[in-house]
Amino acid sequence: MQLFELKNKIVTKSLDKLFIFTGPEVAIMDIYIKKIAEVSGLPLRRVDTVSNIYSKLSAKSFVSTAACYCIRDDKEFLQADKVWDTLESVIGSNIVILVYSSIDKRGKFYKHYSQNIVEFEKLTTEQLAKYINKELPGMSEKDRLLLAQICDNDYSRILLECDKIRQYAQALNKDAEVINVDYGLYMSQLLRQGVIFQPARDVVFDMVDAVLRNQPRRAWALMQELIEIGEPPVKIISLLYSNFRGVLLVQSAGNSPNISDRTGLTPWQCKLAKEKAGHFSINKLIDCLRVIRQAEEGIKTGKIEADQAVDYALVHILG
Repeated sequence: MQLFELKNKIVTKSLDKLFIFTGPEVAIMDIYIKKIAEVSGLPLRRVDTVSNIYSKLSAKSFVSTAACYCIRDDKEFLQADKVWDTLESVIGSNIVILVYSSIDKRGKFYKHYSQNIVEFEKLTTEQLAKYINKELPGMSEKDRLLLAQICDNDYSRILLECDKIRQYAQALNKDAEVINVDYGLYMSQLLRQGVIFQPARDVVFDMVDAVLRNQPRRAWALMQELIEIGEPPVKIISLLYSNFRGVLLVQSAGNSPNISDRTGLTPWQCKLAKEKAGHFSINKLIDCLRVIRQAEEGIKTGKIEADQAVDYALVHILG
């Protein structure tokens, strides 16, 4: 079952008796679970296994009340193929939602229940930016996209970080009615304080961003962080090259239409490159690419020590 089919079933209130959810996007999944319970008018009850409720579902009782049962990672039921065919027949007026972190698509379970299974993949950065806007109204698109990237497009973590930002803003303003809150400013403060965890790979992107924006002090400070956490120089050099190349392609294209088609970059890559364009001339960008390539070749040939290669490139670019 596709996600849009599930949405339609909820909107039209034509719910199935059995749903099977799987995938990494747990927070979005939980929203749908609560919505199914709400639309059905049944109380949401979380139980450990199907066997815990099977006898209750099968028993005919005048006093039993229907419910929306949510069961997470019941591995026993994955192997209980003898009751697969009978489960839906005993559900009655109840709804059963099985949740699995992952399901083997080659196995019998997936093939048997393929029509009941809904996969919840991670949302794109752009999609999550829209969800963030609901949590932190008025936050700039740039900051929303950055927060999604920092959280590795994990909506569960995004919700936690949004709550931190919101509570921090409220504590500083001490006014529940305050409007036009600059949530981006508070996010930046929490990032600097380390309250919002920023993985090392995001620090790499910050450093590359600082270099491309010709911000020497910020670039060297972030470079020091990367040295302390042992980020591989080859990875930094590779990111510098690909980003400088993207900026060169986009900046050279100017305001030409269909930049994505002309450069071979995706629309998203073009957008990121445009944000960093204009800080160096075309000739300087070409020179930077040459220096970065020299640093990379120096590492491979042994002419430059790996831990000195990035310094070599940055001195030439920012010096």
